Amino acid sequence: MLGFATLSLVDAASARIVLDAGAASRTPLQTAQSGTVASRGDVIPAAAASGPAVEASALGFHEPMYFLVGGEDPVSARFQFSFRYRLFDDHGVVGEHFPVARGLYFGFTQTSLWDLQSDSKPFRDSSFRPSLFYRWRLSDPERGGFVALSGGYEHESNGKDDESSRSIDTLFLKAEGRYYLEDGVTYFGIEPKVWSYLDRADNPDIARYRGYAELGLRFGREDGVMLTSLLRRGTAGKMRRQFDLSYPLRRSVFSGVGAFAHLQYLSGYGETLLDYNEKSDGQWRIGFSLVR
Repeated sequence: MLGFATLSLVDAASARIVLDAGAASRTPLQTAQSGTVASRGDVIPAAAASGPAVEASALGFHEPMYFLVGGEDPVSARFQFSFRYRLFDDHGVVGEHFPVARGLYFGFTQTSLWDLQSDSKPFRDSSFRPSLFYRWRLSDPERGGFVALSGGYEHESNGKDDESSRSIDTLFLKAEGRYYLEDGVTYFGIEPKVWSYLDRADNPDIARYRGYAELGLRFGREDGVMLTSLLRRGTAGKMRRQFDLSYPLRRSVFSGVGAFAHLQYLSGYGETLLDYNEKSDGQWRIGFSLVR
């Protein structure tokens, strides 16, 4: 048996328990990396050292999800939600006959900046990023770490028209690596990403401010403090820096979902896609996150 099973009493249907039939075959390291603790790792049977990414559910976490308030000129809220969907199930016709197809994903991320200070409380800008990509995981749990590779197509647009329109189309390649320390739960992660532009007609000089690569770093533990950073440098030397510090709340504020106290600092160019060529001073925001 693989996957999730629901057990209920015949005479009391409301008394139910959900069991993960694959949990017994996972190593502690893999369990810590699963989506059940609001992390962005994958779940793989212990016997599989490498291959397409396999998750317990077709729908999973993709990038961090948070809601933060703060900043200056004006005071604003910044929020992001993100998910990824595995297109071919393990036991479907395609997945059974072509196992390599199990690593194909559709992803979507939205990031919005909400002006809380102006009279009408408008949204300053929103970025919509659908993507189609393949994810391959090279795992070595016995040695305390893993490496995953993703590559595909991503579109990013702010959904506006005329002079306010911003959009790019890219082909990207991203690597994710984690090295766990001796305690088995604290780790250092590195996430470099490179891309090439297919279309940037709305903003032909965007590479001067966004460049062709970014570097993500992570340090901490899934059940404790986590510090992450995202660094980007354009071809003209324009920088963007983002640092996030989060800590799990002892009690979930949402039923069945973990939550984290979250502090974010962002500075440099391109806080929004609309303002990709404008520099902002350091912005501090605080709030909560569901995925980090």
